[in-house]
Order: sequence, then structure tokens, then C-alpha cells
Amino acid sequence: MLVLAAVTAVIASSFLFRSVQEAKLAGRTLFQSVALNLAEGGLEEGLHAANSSGYTVANGWALATGSTTDYIKTITTGFTFQQATGAVYIRLDGAASLAPVVIATGVVTVPGQPRIVKQLRIAGVKRHLWSNGVVSRGTLTFSGSAAIDSYDSTVGPWNSATNRTDRITVASASTALDPVVVGSSASIYGYVATTGADPVVGSGGRIFGATTPSGTNVDTSRIRKDFTSNFPEVTTPTTGSPVAISAVSSSLTLPRGGDTPGTNGRYIYTTSSVSLAGSNNLRIRGPVDLIVTGNVSFSGNSALTVGDGGTSATSSFNLYTPGTISLGGNGMINYTDDPAKTTFWGTAASPATQTVTLTGNNSFTGTIYAPNATITLTGSGDTSGSVIGQSVTVGGNGKFHYDTRLADVQTTLDTSFRISAWSELTGVAGSGTAFARDNRVPFNTLF
Repeated sequence: MLVLAAVTAVIASSFLFRSVQEAKLAGRTLFQSVALNLAEGGLEEGLHAANSSGYTVANGWALATGSTTDYIKTITTGFTFQQATGAVYIRLDGAASLAPVVIATGVVTVPGQPRIVKQLRIAGVKRHLWSNGVVSRGTLTFSGSAAIDSYDSTVGPWNSATNRTDRITVASASTALDPVVVGSSASIYGYVATTGADPVVGSGGRIFGATTPSGTNVDTSRIRKDFTSNFPEVTTPTTGSPVAISAVSSSLTLPRGGDTPGTNGRYIYTTSSVSLAGSNNLRIRGPVDLIVTGNVSFSGNSALTVGDGGTSATSSFNLYTPGTISLGGNGMINYTDDPAKTTFWGTAASPATQTVTLTGNNSFTGTIYAPNATITLTGSGDTSGSVIGQSVTVGGNGKFHYDTRLADVQTTLDTSFRISAWSELTGVAGSGTAFARDNRVPFNTLF
């Protein structure tokens, strides 16, 4: 009996030991996830600080020792778990640069056990306003025989044989069931992005690319459902003193002789309206910003021309207005052949709305940013550049060509960063390997 009791005791103690070990292992597995979550929270804190310039003493940040550009932050309170406590250590390198790097470490301390540490690193890059071809906050519609594709303006103007690519993305931030509608005769030679819903494609409509199998109208590999975007509102320029001119109703060349540019090198004008008809033209022959408090209209045989044989290298045009923009007539002639040189900025502030319409047989080479506007591109003319609006329709026989070089153009609205690289650092600190743990301050006490 004593032997049996002894054996039973050994077996029971073994089961008890295993139960304790399993409970400990289960707890450490849980806290591994907790440490990772803490590190991810640290990354968000660092990226938010970079986006908002919030790396201040008031927000708990301090300059890293020996640096004037790198900041550190440690959070050791507020993370109390059952049987453990947590802490977050953050380093923000190049805080004010165009490519900040955030390293964050999540630490979980369990009494009587080795602490659990997870370290993550991300690289940030500025979001560029023109990184997509056509973007809408609401519904994006392609009707008629609309044809959408891309090209590279450094090669030259769009050409169906020598300068046509499938790198355009058309995107909608709408949460509606039909955020992107592609009609039965419309085609997108590129990509579609939504917030989660499928695009609605007519029987003959196409979403395809250079590698799409023959006979496939809708290439699902070219549809993304994770699109997000910000649509900051636009204000008129505040640099310099705009020169007031009368309402533009006849031909005008800007800059005018005798006018002087502002401190930023641009000629800034303000007027109540632009209404051109007949054969009257608005000619831009230099770096010009035109602020219009009312509506802008081109009709008849009128046109907007940017640059000419002698001024194309120095000509660029920004049009700011909260009113209606109607570009008809002979449309726009952009002798620079660079969409980045001409932008229509819709300044209507929510809840106000505005309308932007490009009609007839005219062409347009430029960019349009009007986050509270209904934008309609119809007719048989070609539009080259990029467009962002509240809702966008490309219809008729219109063709839209996204200039892929616009993805590299920075604007004053490029104020936030996106994550360009993410990695977990697991290597030995100081080993020099790509994923070696960072043991600079504030991590020097951890590794």
C-alpha cells in the first residue's frame, strides 16, 4: 500500500508540475502578444508625432542624447495586467524629415520570470497627393466609351503605341455598395481601389492590364479593397500681396508687363470672375497664381493656354476658386506638356459644394483638386494628369491618361506620412545584421 501511495504521489506531482508549466507557458504566450501590441501602439504614437509635429516636451518627448533631430519617449505607467505590467519605449529618428523612422519596443514584466520584449521598426514616407489617377470621396463613374490608362510625361505626350501603360489607379473612398461603376463600353487599363466593395462593371466593361489573360474582362488581381485617403480642404495662397484685376471677360495675358512677382517668385492676381467666349483667350506666360472669388467659364472658341514657344520652361498656372469651373470652347492648350504645371484648386469649404466640368472636344493637361466638387469630364477630348473630387464622372468618348510622374510631385497638402516598410527586430543587438535589435537610447537598458 505504501508503494502504491508513493507511486500515486509521484504521478500526481508530475501532473501538477506539468499543469503549472503549461499555465506558465500559456501566460507567456499571451504576454508575447501583449508585448507586440504595446510595440505597435508605440509605432502609432511615433507616426502620429511625425504627422502632427507633436514630438514636444508637453507630449512626453525629449531629444535623444547627442542628437538634434531624433526624439525619444518612454511610457511606463497605465499598463497594468493581471500578473504583469507593461511599458513602451519609442524612438523617432529624423522627426522633421521627409522619411522619418520609428522604432518601438513593448516590454511585459512578469514577477519571477524573464521579461518579454518585442521591438518593431517602420519607415515613413510622405503621402503624395497625385499618387493615384482618379480619386473620389463618393461615387466614381465611367460611362460611354471612356478609356482610362497611364503614360510617362518625361517620355513625351501620351501615345497609344509608344507611351501607354497600365499603372493608373482609380479609387473611391465611398462606403456605398457601388463606389466604382464601369459602364458596358468603358475600360480601365490599370487598377481599381475601393474601401471594401466590388466595382460594378457592365457586360462589356473592362478592368485589365498588360498581363491580363486574353478574354478576361474583369481581372480581379487588379482590384484592391483596402483604399483609404484624406481629403484636406484648400485655402488660397497667403504668400505675397495679390494684384487685383477687373473681371476677365476679354483676352488677357498674365503676367502683365510691369507687374512684379511675390517673394516666392510667382505672380499672384485676384479677380471676381473669368468669363471668356468668342475667340478670347487667357494666356499664361510665366509662373502665375489666379484667385477667382466667383465662377470660371470658357465657351465658344475661347481657350486657356499655358506657355508658348518661348515661355514654356517658366510657365505654370494655379487657379483657385470656390465657384463653378466650366472649361468648354477650345479647352486648354498646355505647351509645357507637363500636367504638374497646371492645377485647378477647388476652394469650396464643406458643406459648400462646387461643380467642375470639362466638355466638348477640348483637351486638358493638368491636375484638378476639388474635394467638395462634382467633377464631370465628358466629350471626346483627352484629359492628361490626375483628378480628385467629391464625385467624378468620366463619360462620352473621353480618354483619361494618368501621368505616372505625378506620383513624385510634392504639394503643400502632402502633410501626412504613410508606412513604407515594417519589420520586427529579433537579431542580437549590435550584431550589425539587418534585423538586429536597436540598443540606442531609450532601449539601452533593455538589450
